[in-house]
Amino acid sequence: MQIFAAQHSSMNNIGEGGLFQYLCNKGIPVKGKVTNVLLKKGAQLYGPPQRFTNIYEIISGAVKVGRLSPKGEERIYEILAPGEFFGNLAVLGDDFCEFCKTMSATEVRSYDLPFFKHLITHDPVVAAWFYPKIVYRWNKTETLLAYIRSFEPRERIQLLYTDLRKQIFTADNRLVYLNKLLSYTDMADLTATTRQLVADTMKTADKNMMISSAGMIG
Repeated sequence: MQIFAAQHSSMNNIGEGGLFQYLCNKGIPVKGKVTNVLLKKGAQLYGPPQRFTNIYEIISGAVKVGRLSPKGEERIYEILAPGEFFGNLAVLGDDFCEFCKTMSATEVRSYDLPFFKHLITHDPVVAAWFYPKIVYRWNKTETLLAYIRSFEPRERIQLLYTDLRKQIFTADNRLVYLNKLLSYTDMADLTATTRQLVADTMKTADKNMMISSAGMIG
C-alpha cells in the first residue's frame, strides 16, 4: 500500500523529475509536442522579426534574452539557467519581440505553444507548478531594478556578479560558473552601467583579490 501511495503521489505532483517526467508518468502523449534541441555557444534560438515562439525549458547550459534598442543594438535583460522556462505565451500584444542567444553549449526542451498553454489551463497540477516559476522570474527582474535604484554603479556590478556565482553544467558536460559566461557588455546591460565601468570594476576586484591572497600567504 505504501509503495502504491508513493507511485500515485509521484504521478500527481511535479517534483525533481520536472514537467517532462510528469507528462510521461501521466501517459500524456508528447510525440510531436516536445522536442530536445542542442545548440552551440552563441547560437540564436529565436529573434526578430519572430514574435511567436515555443516554450523552452533549459536542460543544461544558459541563455540570455533581450530586445533590440531603437538604434538596433542588442540589449539583454535576463539570464536563464537550467530548470527555467521561457518563451512567448502570446499574451503581450503584437509589438512584443525579443531575442534569445546561448551563453554556452546549451540543451533546451521545446514545448509546442498550444500544447503548453492547454496544459497550464486544463491541468491543475501543471498550473500550480508553473505559476510560481513566473513569480520567480518576476522577482529576479524586481531584484535587478532594486539594485539599480538602491546602489551605486560599482556596487550593483559587484552584487550581480556575486548573485550569478552559481555552478551549472553545460550541454558539453562542463561544470562552469554562470557569472563567468557573461561578457562585460552583458553585465553593463543588466546593471544599467557601461562596458568600460564593468571592465574597470572587475579588474579592480581581481587586483584586490590578488593583494588579499598575497597577504594571506605572507
